[in-house]
Amino acid sequence: MQRNRIITAAFVAGLTIAAMSAGYVTAQVTAYSGGNYGSHYGNSAAGLGGPMGGGPMGGAPSESPGSGNKFSDPSLAHFIAQKAGARLAGEAPQDVPAGQVKALSKQVPGGAAVDRRSGRITFTTTTVSFTVVAIAPGAPDMTFTVAGLSNPTITVPRGARVTVRFVNNDSDEAHGWLITDNRPPFGFGQPAVPAIAGASAGVIGNPVSAGDGANTIRFTATSAGDYQYICPMPGHAQMGMHGAFIVR
Repeated sequence: MQRNRIITAAFVAGLTIAAMSAGYVTAQVTAYSGGNYGSHYGNSAAGLGGPMGGGPMGGAPSESPGSGNKFSDPSLAHFIAQKAGARLAGEAPQDVPAGQVKALSKQVPGGAAVDRRSGRITFTTTTVSFTVVAIAPGAPDMTFTVAGLSNPTITVPRGARVTVRFVNNDSDEAHGWLITDNRPPFGFGQPAVPAIAGASAGVIGNPVSAGDGANTIRFTATSAGDYQYICPMPGHAQMGMHGAFIVR
C-alpha cells in the first residue's frame, strides 16, 4: 500500500508538471497534488486532495467543494481524467467483459421500483444491490447509468445494507463513484471522504482487453438524509456527473 501511495504521488506530480507546461493555471493544478488517484478502493476514497478537493493542503484558491463557485475548466478536467485513465488502466479490483456492460447498465435491480418518467429508483428492501456504469454504451458523456436511467434519483431505506458495483466504460478517462452531502451546483474539486462510511468505489482507469474496470463496495445507509452521488474526478460533477441518493 505504501508503494502504491508513492507511485500515485509521483503520477500526480507528473500531471502537475504536464498541465503547467500546457499553459494551465498553476494554482488550479497543484491544488490536486495531494490527491490519491486509484491507490485505495472500497472503504477508502480514491479522491482529490488539496483545498479544492477537501484535502489537507493549504494556500490555494478559496473555492470550497460543492460551493457552486464560478471556476470551470472542462479542458483541464478532461486532461487530468485522461492521464489518470491511462495510468490506472488494468489496476481495477475487477474486470467486466465488454459484451456484458450494456446489459448491466439496463438491469433493473431486485426489490426496486423504477419510475422512468421521473427518473427515480426506489428500493423498499433492507438489502439493496445495483450496478452503476460510468458513460454506459450509448449514454451521454459525463453521466452515470443505473437500470437504463441517466443519473437517476436513488432512494433506499434507512439502515439498508447497500452493495454497489461500479463500472467505468469510458474509453479514455478515469471515473469514480462517491456519496457526498454536498449539493449542486458543484465546484471543480470535491471531497475525498464519502459522507456515508464506505460509500466510495475509488477511481477506475480505462478499459483494457480483459474488460471494463470495476469495483464492488458495500456500506450501510445508517443516517437518513438527502445526499448526492458524484464522480470525484476534478470537474466531472460540475459538468453533470451526479445524482441524488436519498436515505429515508
